[in-house]
Amino acid sequence: MPLVSPRTLLTAAAATVATLTTLAPAPAAASPHTYRVIDLGTLSGGDGAATAMNDRGDIVGWSTVASGARHAVLWRHGVITDLGVLPGDTDSTAVDVNEFGDVAITSFGTDYLTRAVLWRDGHLLDLGTLGGENSVAIGVNDRRQVLGTSEPGGDMPHRFLWRNGVFTDLGREYFYEFTSDFNNSGDVVGGFNVPPQDYPCTCVGGRLRDGVFTQIGGEALGVNNRGQVVGSADGRAFRWQNGTLTDLGTLGGSWSRATAINDRGVVVGLSTTTSQWHPFLWRNGVMTDLTTRGVLVTDTIEDINIRGQLVGARANRPVLFR
Repeated sequence: MPLVSPRTLLTAAAATVATLTTLAPAPAAASPHTYRVIDLGTLSGGDGAATAMNDRGDIVGWSTVASGARHAVLWRHGVITDLGVLPGDTDSTAVDVNEFGDVAITSFGTDYLTRAVLWRDGHLLDLGTLGGENSVAIGVNDRRQVLGTSEPGGDMPHRFLWRNGVFTDLGREYFYEFTSDFNNSGDVVGGFNVPPQDYPCTCVGGRLRDGVFTQIGGEALGVNNRGQVVGSADGRAFRWQNGTLTDLGTLGGSWSRATAINDRGVVVGLSTTTSQWHPFLWRNGVMTDLTTRGVLVTDTIEDINIRGQLVGARANRPVLFR
C-alpha cells in the first residue's frame, strides 16, 4: 500500500464522496429468540469483560488477577487462558481475535507506555513502534494484519497496518480523530478531520481503502467483511454500503448509535427509548429492544459474530449472550 498523507487523502475525498440517501426510519419491533446469559469466568481477581469474538466462538477480553491488574484473556471451549503481559509490564487487554485464533493485545505498565502485541500459538509478539515509544492495537483480521496506532519519533500517532514484521504507515491520526475497526480487505474506519480542518476538529466518519479516503458522515464505528459500515449520524444509528446510508431507527426515543456489525449485516448498538438508553439488535430492517430478550439495561454489548452470539459484560463479569 503506498504511503499517502491524510491531508492528500482528505482533499481528494471531496471528488469521490458518494451521495448519501435520505435517512428513512426503520420499524422498531422484532422477535428474535431470548438470549441465554453465560458467565465466562475470570482469573483470580474476579472482574472482567469480553471485548470481541470470532465466528468459531473464540472470545477475548480481560480479567483482573489477585493484585488487581488486568490481563488479556482468551475463552475457548469453556476454558479461560491468561495471555499475560510483556516483560516488565503489569497490565494488558485483548481487543480482537481472528479466525486463526490470533489475538490483538495492548500491553502496558506503570510507566504508562503502551505496546501493540500479537498473541499467536501461545506466544506474545511485541510488534514494536513506528519509531516512538508507544503503539496500541485496535484489531486483527484474517489476513493476519494488525491494525493499530503508533507515533514516529517526535510526531503525533499514525495509523498503521502490521503483517509479518512489516509496518505500513497509513498516515497521521490527527488530534480528535479516532480509528475504530477494519476488515479482511484492509478497509479502515473511524473519525477523520476533513478540510477545512478547523480546530478542534471538522471530524466525520469515513473509510480508508488502499490509500483512498471516502467520507461517510457522522462517526464510523464498525465494518464487516462485506464493506458495510455502521455508526451514528445526526444522532441516529446507520448502516452504510456503497454510498447508501440507511437509518436504522430508534426504540422510541430520539437517539441511537450502532457499534458493531457481523457478516450477515446484523447490527448491535444502543438506542434511547422514551426514558433511557437500551441495547438493540437490528436485522432486516427491524430494530429489537434486547431488554425484551434477556439483556439488561446495564449490560454492555461489545461484539456480534456470524451466529448472532453477543459478548460483553454484566456487573463487571464477562458474559456470552447465546
